[in-house]
Amino acid sequence: MVHVAVVTGASGFVATQLIKQLLEKGYTVRGTVRSVKNRRKIESLQTLAEALPGNLELREADLMQRGSFDEAIAGADYVFHTASPYFATADDPQRDLVDPSVKGTTNVLGSVSKSKSTIKRVIMTSSVAAVNITGEKPSKGDRFTEEDWNTGSSLTHEPYRYSKAGALTPMHIWHYSA
Repeated sequence: MVHVAVVTGASGFVATQLIKQLLEKGYTVRGTVRSVKNRRKIESLQTLAEALPGNLELREADLMQRGSFDEAIAGADYVFHTASPYFATADDPQRDLVDPSVKGTTNVLGSVSKSKSTIKRVIMTSSVAAVNITGEKPSKGDRFTEEDWNTGSSLTHEPYRYSKAGALTPMHIWHYSA
């Protein structure tokens, strides 16, 4: 039996590594990208697909568009949500970072809920920004848990704008799934 895994944000670094591992195990992977016409963004994915035993299908989806993940997620076994905007600077951090991260996650989870009869598991990736903004490295042996939250990020001060989205999105997921 071939398992179908959806990986959002397929052209991202983490997603590409994940897709490689899934293809090596023979999965059918449906990777979502903003545009299948952007050859520069998908070329490395196509190279992986040609070299590995699994099957890769690229689908267009937009984090801000409700329902745009429906087709990719329909009938899948697993969903790995790795898509999130990342910019070191943003003209409007609420619009450019926070809204797409939170709304995009809501839209992915909405598509999952439409296919919940086939979905075995949803895996959400996050960032250290969700728990830490100090810039200090954790001490050896330190562990973060669900009790640790980044509560100090600000949309008005660099470099913490991305951290604000990184902190709000996991909180939103917890409320969504409750």
